[in-house]
Amino acid sequence: MTNIQSKKLHSITLSSGNIKDLASECELLKIRGSVSLLQEVHLKEIYSHGYSSFHSHVEADVLKNSGSCVIKGNCAVKEIVNAGNLKINNGQTTKVISSGKLTINQLLQAEQFESIGIVQAKEMHTKHFHLKLSGKSKIERLITDEAYVEKDWKSFSLSKKKLICQYIKGNNLHLINTDAEIVEADVAVIGKNCTIQTLYYKENYSISPGAKVQHILRNEQ
Repeated sequence: MTNIQSKKLHSITLSSGNIKDLASECELLKIRGSVSLLQEVHLKEIYSHGYSSFHSHVEADVLKNSGSCVIKGNCAVKEIVNAGNLKINNGQTTKVISSGKLTINQLLQAEQFESIGIVQAKEMHTKHFHLKLSGKSKIERLITDEAYVEKDWKSFSLSKKKLICQYIKGNNLHLINTDAEIVEADVAVIGKNCTIQTLYYKENYSISPGAKVQHILRNEQ
């Protein structure tokens, strides 16, 4: 294990090893190799540029990942910036910005979610959800105040740029290239290349000529 410590910045850089005794005064953690953290970590900032795995609870103000990072415990990070491959079991955050691949095994709760990349999630609860599709994403349950799903025209992908969901619920939904079994919204804009089995709306809706909606029902509740 390589351990470079700066007392002034209270920072530690790790390049290898299974870590179970990270210094309590550490505020900034940098990972540049293959590192496993076996203990709970409470930090201000985490930068992962290599292969990192966190086996317990992770709490931080900022997590920036440009490598491959796995958080097996609960994740309570205010701001997550992902440009690599990030896997989270359960997470609570204020803001997520992802341009890589993000996998949520159970539940992610976020105020603001922005992604230009691939998302694989079991369940997500957000206030603001913005996904630019650069490939095939799958979210079983998406619950949000407002959602905007569109294509990322800058990226080239051999796989189809599509969002696949079982259930989407929100106040204002603007969707394209989305396949869903159930969509429930106050206001829904169903754009081109959408295939929706059942649309429940409360106020109004619009459907593009390039979309398919099997059933449309007014939600009176």
